[in-house]
Amino acid sequence: FGHLPLLEVDGRVLPTAYAINRYLAKKFGFAGASLLEAMWVDALADLQQDYFNLINPLYPVILGFVKGDLEQMQKDIAIP
Repeated sequence: FGHLPLLEVDGRVLPTAYAINRYLAKKFGFAGASLLEAMWVDALADLQQDYFNLINPLYPVILGFVKGDLEQMQKDIAIP
C-alpha cells in the first residue's frame, strides 16, 4: 500500500501492521486455541489500535513538530 511496515513471505508482500501481527500470531500459535480465544486476541489488538488512534494528536507535540500544551493534552486525551 506504499508505506511501512511490510512483511515479505515467500516473495509475497503483506502490508499493514495489524495484518502482519495477526499473520505472525497465527503462524507462531499466539492467535488463540479456540474461536473464543481468537476473538479476545483480536479484541485486544483492536483496543490497542483504538488507543493509538485516540492519542495520535499527542505525537507531533511530543516530538516538537507542533506547539501545544502537552501537559493539558495528556490530561485531556491520554489519561482518560
